[in-house]
Amino acid sequence: MLASKTASPEETRERVLFAAREVIARKGKRGATTREIADVAGVNEATLFRHFGSKGALVLAVAERFCGLVELRDVVAQLRGPVDADLMALGRVMLERMESQKDIIRWSFVDPGYDKDLFASTAWRPQLALHGIVVEVIERHVADGTLRGDARRLATLFMGMVFTHVLARDKFPDSDVHAEPDEALGFYVDVFLNGVRSRGRTSS
Repeated sequence: MLASKTASPEETRERVLFAAREVIARKGKRGATTREIADVAGVNEATLFRHFGSKGALVLAVAERFCGLVELRDVVAQLRGPVDADLMALGRVMLERMESQKDIIRWSFVDPGYDKDLFASTAWRPQLALHGIVVEVIERHVADGTLRGDARRLATLFMGMVFTHVLARDKFPDSDVHAEPDEALGFYVDVFLNGVRSRGRTSS
């Protein structure tokens, strides 16, 4: 059944995005068809293409819509240090968003790669935008002397710890290695800031 003609363009776009996420989660990017996505959204294919232009553009729009960029920006706007508190706040948002995006993460791995030509010509790259926000926070602390090193690499390292935690927790839900979120984040922040070598000890 097609959606009501009274739906606004914004409402129709949202409905298509949610439908696309649902279908892609079940069938992967390659297996999902625009016909099925349109059916689930309650629109016709012409409407889908009018809003997104192509299936590849729709996949990118799904990644953009659900990546958590707005939430992360909102948190970053309120950060005022110290560095461990900033990292905990960032980590909480990233962990929560990644937990809610396991379906997207799954199909990204199982069905790798967006359309390369489209992706290369698209300025919007959700994961790089998220990384850029974390880089901004770390750069502040590099500038004030709290941290040292290349902010981009440090951001990649920190995001990688959170990302790995989410994947491992999903794979091994009963493992006691993966603590409750705040306890785990506290551990990652401590290792990120201080390392694991005992104070006062050097390699022989």
